Amino acid sequence: MVEQILYLIKAGGVVMYPLLLLSLLALAIIIERCIVFSRIGGLAKGLLEAIVVQVRLGQFDAASQDAKSSSGPVAAVLLSVLEHRDRPVEVIERHVQEIGEEYFFRLERRLSILDTATTISPLLGLLGTIVGMIGAFEAISLQQSGGNNDLILHGVAEALYATATGISIAVVCFSAYNYFSARLRYLIAQTESMATKLINALAEGTQT
Repeated sequence: MVEQILYLIKAGGVVMYPLLLLSLLALAIIIERCIVFSRIGGLAKGLLEAIVVQVRLGQFDAASQDAKSSSGPVAAVLLSVLEHRDRPVEVIERHVQEIGEEYFFRLERRLSILDTATTISPLLGLLGTIVGMIGAFEAISLQQSGGNNDLILHGVAEALYATATGISIAVVCFSAYNYFSARLRYLIAQTESMATKLINALAEGTQT
C-alpha cells in the first residue's frame, strides 16, 4: 500500500506534493470535526420533555440539574432559559443566542478549510494536467528528432494521476463539508426550537 502511494506521488509529478499535504490536512480536520461533533454536537434527546414536565411541577432546581448533567448547545440554552426565567423574554432570548453562538462557532470552526480544499484540489489537479501535457508535447517534439514514446506516456500519465488525485480530494472534502454543514444547520434549528418551547412552557406556567 505504501509503495503504491509513493509510486503515485512520484508518477504524478511535483503537483502531487501539495495535493498530498492538502489531503493530510483535510483528513486531520475531518477526524477532528467528528470528535468535536460527537462531544458537543448532541441534541440531548428527551431532555426538553423532562424539563418541561419538571417546570410544570415547579421543580426548577431539578430541571436545572438535568440540564447541567447534559452536554451540548441544547442543554446549555435550556439551562440559560431556566436561570433567567424571571427576566423578560427579550433578555432570555439574548442570553440563549449568546450561548448558542459560542457552541455553533466551535462546531463551525475549520469547516472553511474543507470548503477551500474542495476548490483548490481540482485546480491543483488541473495544474498537474497542464504540466504533464506540456511534458508530453515536449516529448513529441523530441520524438521527431529521435526521441521515444516513453517520455510521451510519462507526460500523459503524470497529467492523469494529478487530475484523478485532485478530483478525489475534492469529492471527499465536498462530502465532508456538506455533511458537517447540514448537521450544524439542523442542530441550530433544533436548539432554537427547543429554547422557544421551554420559554413558552414557562410563560404558560406563569399565567396559570
